Amino acid sequence: MKKNAFVVFLLTMLMLTGCQKLVARRDESQVVEFANKMPKGEYTLKIYRLDYPETPSDRDAFYEKFSVLMSKMVAHNKDINLIIPFELYQDIKNIGKRDVRESEKVYYKPASELTEDEKEFIDSKIDISYPENAGIFQEYLNKQVYYWLNYLKRGNEYISGNYYTELDKMKLVEEIFENRKMISKTFEPIENDFILEVNSSNIEEAGKTGLTLYTDGTFEKEDSILSPVIILKKAIWETLIPDKIVLAEGMITENVKDYEFGVRVINIADPTSLVENLENEEKGLKIKDLKNFKMVKPKEVILKKASVRENEKRRDILKIENEETQWRIN
Repeated sequence: MKKNAFVVFLLTMLMLTGCQKLVARRDESQVVEFANKMPKGEYTLKIYRLDYPETPSDRDAFYEKFSVLMSKMVAHNKDINLIIPFELYQDIKNIGKRDVRESEKVYYKPASELTEDEKEFIDSKIDISYPENAGIFQEYLNKQVYYWLNYLKRGNEYISGNYYTELDKMKLVEEIFENRKMISKTFEPIENDFILEVNSSNIEEAGKTGLTLYTDGTFEKEDSILSPVIILKKAIWETLIPDKIVLAEGMITENVKDYEFGVRVINIADPTSLVENLENEEKGLKIKDLKNFKMVKPKEVILKKASVRENEKRRDILKIENEETQWRIN
């Protein structure tokens, strides 16, 4: 019976949230000041969510289109709210440091330092011939070189009888660094336009960037998240985290005093599809402005203890002795 009652309660809560409005109690609303002096009122945060492909070739095609979009944003001084996976953010940062993408690190690592798990992973992806009796390190070094040659669309240049060196591998990687460096340069000026999509395994690391997070939840890691704004993918009731603004996709929240914020997420497969309407992009709420705020703490009221003047004469207490009296009432 109790179980049925609980199910009914949950269904009721879900029906109630169909109104798509999350309202904080008056005593729970936080008071903030936005750096751009944002007028009080109702706002909708429109965000475009970009898909990041899985295969290296698809990712290269994505980067070409993504680079066009970022270049246009910088050239026209336009801000667009964009959700990207945290892995894509890491890859762009790695490029800026002349490092490879996260998924490529196993092919970049010195062959002599590969773990057994990493060797098994390479074996599952690459099946080629290599010099007989070359030794285990040479086998995997040749496989790494083949990966980079194939990436550069020069797989036919691989010679199975060659004893490739780490230097050969680095020369190939340097070519790739040169091809990618422009992506990192165009990313830096508009970094605050990006929102990082995270999960329970990377929310702490992503939270250290200070960029807005897009997530299913905070997974009880609020204390280690530096991001001032968190956007929840789903929520059925108000979420309040001290000193942070928490929004929910598809709902209106009022956890900031005198403001109502809605969130609308639009999935985009091709980044260049946003270029056509870039100049006509309406002036709306931008995440870089929303995250630039400071909390206004209520002033502490100090109650002073009442004092008695020194020259004030203390009152005498009237003492009535317990004696018989002749007064009576007839």
